[in-house]
Amino acid sequence: MYRVSQIIVSLLLIISLFSCSQDENNKENTEKVSISKKWIVQNSTEFESVEFDENGNYIIIKNGNSKFSKKNAEIIVFGTYEVLDTDILLLSNFGSMKVDDSDPNNITFSIKYEGSDTYTYQLKVTKAAEFTSTPKTDLLCDNTWKRIKKEEIKDTVSLVNFSKAGTCFTNFSITSQSSMEFGKWQWKDASETKIIITQMKYPLWVLDKDGEVEFEISSLSSTKLEMKEVFDGKTYDVAFDVFK
Repeated sequence: MYRVSQIIVSLLLIISLFSCSQDENNKENTEKVSISKKWIVQNSTEFESVEFDENGNYIIIKNGNSKFSKKNAEIIVFGTYEVLDTDILLLSNFGSMKVDDSDPNNITFSIKYEGSDTYTYQLKVTKAAEFTSTPKTDLLCDNTWKRIKKEEIKDTVSLVNFSKAGTCFTNFSITSQSSMEFGKWQWKDASETKIIITQMKYPLWVLDKDGEVEFEISSLSSTKLEMKEVFDGKTYDVAFDVFK
């Protein structure tokens, strides 16, 4: 009887630990979904925008004085982030950010740089304008896509997110080192059969590196994305499955 009690207690402990782990994962996923937007900074001449995606990537765009132009040059900082608490995000190669969204009309991001003990900036932010919701836009943007490779390429994985703010994130790895590339995307026309991607240079699924690439969508569903790219007069297929 004593051994049976021990087994029951052990099983209950394992179930409890598993449930706690699931709760923590669900909590982090919920936080990533809620923060996964492009945010425009309203009260700073140094910061322009902050954007997060559900794969754990971030992009911060800052203003930088340029000696060669009357206009300010953009400084782009990007990397990965993780949720430390309900209101604190840890940003790689940058520092941490405290999110205060207790008042939906007055959301602020406070920044603490790496090596600092205090939060310095308090950025008032608003959500960036997003593309109008359509069936195709929702399918494209509400999923994370994992590239299907017909020929295996060692140590290379592509996870792609399209945001309704017009950003395209790609996670990939080369020689076991993880990297992230981002660009801008938009529908070519109202028919929503083709997309234009700009500023994407390195992901292997983008063949044309001339700064603007056109893809024709041949299939788009809740589970699969297939596109065609014409490069050097030849048509290439690229396919993705939904990443879960």
